[in-house]
Amino acid sequence: MIAIIGAGSIGGYVAWQLVRAGQSVVLGVHRPFEQLVVEDESGAHAVAARVLTDPSALAPADWVVLATKAHQTPAAAGWLAAACGSQTRAVVVLQNGVEHAERLAPFVGATPTLPAVVSIGAEVLSPGRIRHHAYSNLEVPDVELGRAFAALLTGSAISVTAVPDFRSTLWRKLISNVTASPITALTGRRIEVMADPAVRELAVELARECIAVARAEGAAIALEAARDFVDGMAKNAAAWPPFGSSMLYDRIAGRETEHEALTGAVVRIGARHGIPTPLNAAMLSLLRAAAPL
Repeated sequence: MIAIIGAGSIGGYVAWQLVRAGQSVVLGVHRPFEQLVVEDESGAHAVAARVLTDPSALAPADWVVLATKAHQTPAAAGWLAAACGSQTRAVVVLQNGVEHAERLAPFVGATPTLPAVVSIGAEVLSPGRIRHHAYSNLEVPDVELGRAFAALLTGSAISVTAVPDFRSTLWRKLISNVTASPITALTGRRIEVMADPAVRELAVELARECIAVARAEGAAIALEAARDFVDGMAKNAAAWPPFGSSMLYDRIAGRETEHEALTGAVVRIGARHGIPTPLNAAMLSLLRAAAPL
């Protein structure tokens, strides 16, 4: 049995794909709903997964998938305690950021953690109802646990890649997060905002700061790659104009955003290395002060 903690856009979509792959899935949720439904271009799909709202009703799982937002991890402590047992292979962490091990350490005991880089464009329409827009990819470390988790999704629409240099992969995702996410959340616009030349230049400078920090952490990413990252997002803006960021969706819904785990991580880790990150620091101040849209 696979326990998925958090049935938002990512957790809900991954739950659907695991069920499609023949896995038994239980959802641990904070806000109750009767049945998970995922919409995509082919229609609405009811997902045959049991929905629980009380951690005491959850038995230890073979695999645990944590799909809450990073800042919601402490609130998931009861679910993690219930789901992790002696037979649990790992807690697969489908969260943004680069500090997964530190974030999970107080809550999972001896259970291994397996971070994953998520490239799934989806949003929550209402509790238990998800809309998938674009992308269906996960990247995991090229270790035995990563390959075993990838095998669980065989036959699903999710492409899982085991990558040898996972540190660099993790930081590449953060570069995308600290450019597109703050800009969309603060402007209230979807990814099409990246087509604006002035916005694109701001994004390039945010990316450069992040890459400098990433390199200090051992990631193999060239400083010159900043513009390539942003140009790629601008290209996606033309292909999928309705697509936004999870930070934008959270701000629209009046929910707390992940700015501390994303932009905050760049500023914190940069300070540790003595690397200035003034633009990311400015974005962090604005995100901390921002009211819901």
